[in-house]
Amino acid sequence: MLKSSRRRGPAVAKRQLRLALRRARYAAEMTQNEVADALDWHTSKILRIENGQVSVATSDLMALVALYPDLGPERLPELVDLAREGRRPSFVSRYREVLTPQFAEWLEYEAYAMSIRLFESQFVPGVLQTDEYAAATVRGLLGNEADDGRVEQIVAARIERAEPLTGPDGPRMEFIVDEAVLWRGVGGEAGAGGRSVMLAQLRHLQRMNTVGRTVAGDPVEPGLNPGISVQVVPFDLGAYAAMRRPFELVKFDESEDDAMLYFESPGGDEVIRDSVDETARHHDLFVELKKALPGPERTNAFIDTVLAAMREGAAASCRFGSCRLL
Repeated sequence: MLKSSRRRGPAVAKRQLRLALRRARYAAEMTQNEVADALDWHTSKILRIENGQVSVATSDLMALVALYPDLGPERLPELVDLAREGRRPSFVSRYREVLTPQFAEWLEYEAYAMSIRLFESQFVPGVLQTDEYAAATVRGLLGNEADDGRVEQIVAARIERAEPLTGPDGPRMEFIVDEAVLWRGVGGEAGAGGRSVMLAQLRHLQRMNTVGRTVAGDPVEPGLNPGISVQVVPFDLGAYAAMRRPFELVKFDESEDDAMLYFESPGGDEVIRDSVDETARHHDLFVELKKALPGPERTNAFIDTVLAAMREGAAASCRFGSCRLL
């Protein structure tokens, strides 16, 4: 049972409902056209219901339950509850003016995840960002379109997103970041702010690496998610397949739900809902990269070398366990 801080959101409820209805149609060995003919509906209505594009009325659910033997009347209250949850507003509804529709939808899925795997090559992942780092990142990405109100709203959405995930009942989260992420001087744009934002962000990244801290024998605060691991792809690894673009994979508590995949890029965000091949490929990509890297218990020591070099104000080339100043 999930705690209240990770309550099932509307997007997840819609997903569970459409999957249940689609599986029941498959079990009944009926096509969408056959269902539409039996209920005197347009086929497009069945398509929209099974794609999660529309809310489902209780009368429609009653008709489908009567048609699909695998559902039965005892399942109707459960399905009605899912339909009602799918219609209620979520926390992201307060930020829809400043978030892309795809990202807003993804935040609802992410909030209910059992596990999260995320690879990032440019920035510290949003869930692990400090407020100052998040604001600097948003301003940099928006460029001339940045204004204080919009930046504050986006940062507020990221904070509200992160709190339940990084709290004690959050999901297992595995992060892999390229070494470039640690060296990018976010917050010091045009000489403003120096390295203070980045130094604070790196220390926060060490704090959030709770798996690495535990394995290394360091105590972890009770208010933190104990299942967060952070690994770094060192420059010495050279080119690797995941470099093509950042991605995030989530899996839900319900075993019948497939993993889902998200891409966030300047060219446009994308949510991959039902492509088993695509999600499986990125799962394998993540797992193989993870195996090739130093464990999370070595990450914080590596970050210490980066912190030391930044405090000295010098450029550096680092490897795990040592830092060679240039």
